[in-house]
Amino acid sequence: MLFVLLLAGIAACAPSSDAGHESEEEHDHEAVTTGAHKEEPGPATVIPGSHAQDSAHFEIVTLVTQPFSFVLKTGGRIMADNRDLITITSKSSGLVKFGEEFLLPGVKISQGQALFSVAGGNLSDDNTDLRFRQIKSDLDRARMNFERAEKLIAEKIITEEHYLAARNEFEKISSEYDNIEAVYGTGGSRVIAPVSGYIRDIFVADGQKVMAGQPMASVISGRRLVLRADVRPDDLAAASSAVSANFKVGYSDRIFKTVEMNGRKISYGKSTGESSLLIPVYFSLDYEPELIEGTYAEVYLIGRQAADALTVPNSALMEEFGRLYVFVAHEDGDFDKKYITTGYSDGEKTQVLSGLNEGERIVASGTYLVKLSQMSVSAPAHNH
Repeated sequence: MLFVLLLAGIAACAPSSDAGHESEEEHDHEAVTTGAHKEEPGPATVIPGSHAQDSAHFEIVTLVTQPFSFVLKTGGRIMADNRDLITITSKSSGLVKFGEEFLLPGVKISQGQALFSVAGGNLSDDNTDLRFRQIKSDLDRARMNFERAEKLIAEKIITEEHYLAARNEFEKISSEYDNIEAVYGTGGSRVIAPVSGYIRDIFVADGQKVMAGQPMASVISGRRLVLRADVRPDDLAAASSAVSANFKVGYSDRIFKTVEMNGRKISYGKSTGESSLLIPVYFSLDYEPELIEGTYAEVYLIGRQAADALTVPNSALMEEFGRLYVFVAHEDGDFDKKYITTGYSDGEKTQVLSGLNEGERIVASGTYLVKLSQMSVSAPAHNH
């Protein structure tokens, strides 16, 4: 009995495992509720541009003078050279009849090809057919009078004055006849193509009455083209110093270059036109079949190269209220915002006229990250 009572007393004094486990759960629950438990802090984050240079986010370059040619982007137009644009006119009066070939703008023609004929038809006046028959009759009569005068002057039957009058009359009518006969054929006066090329415009319709000297069509001979670039008056300095141009047209992916097309700058306007506020710059080019005369072009004027220009990458430029600035880097890792005055750009670099000096170090790329880092550093703290 004493042994049994002793074992029962020892069991009553031993701690319960379930009670200990329950005590630990209660302790953990209390810790979460009061916020006493804290996670280990992660790795620190460095913001580029605050006080450390992070080459993975931005690039710093040292400014040096170097050769530079500006590029000015503007609009323009492809034109025919005035010497290659020929207007075909009627040599006589009458009614127009088109040739057998189709005559439409863009049609290729050959030198000497008959394009139109002009005939008198039933016209009571300005009748070429009637005029040709009359001039032929007058020529026959003048020839007979001149031949008779030659015989009579040899026999001294007529005076020198009468002989010269007969000869003058014959030569005058003969020249007029030759002029008409050169273009006159079956069906009327022929209008032929003076050069080979392409029809640009047709100014008359079949059956229309025309007068001598009236324009009937225009032809592009296709030897040279002209590129006209239009610039603003405040870019007159660029227009005067531009030496070449690259351009694109909407119907081709090709970039045309004047230096590859035997091009040269002809001139630039000294005033704006009546229907435009822009100043034209003209370049003469070799004819290119891919270019359509009269179409618009996107033009990049290229200036004369400067040997010692100070330039910054376009990616370094930031704008604030219409003013441009860059970030200048210091040895201690800080950055200063510096406003600059710029000139023209070549699409990759921009010339700096004032505000920077050779040897200074600037942020060439990632400038927006530097701006954000400075904004975060200068922002006031927000405490709860």
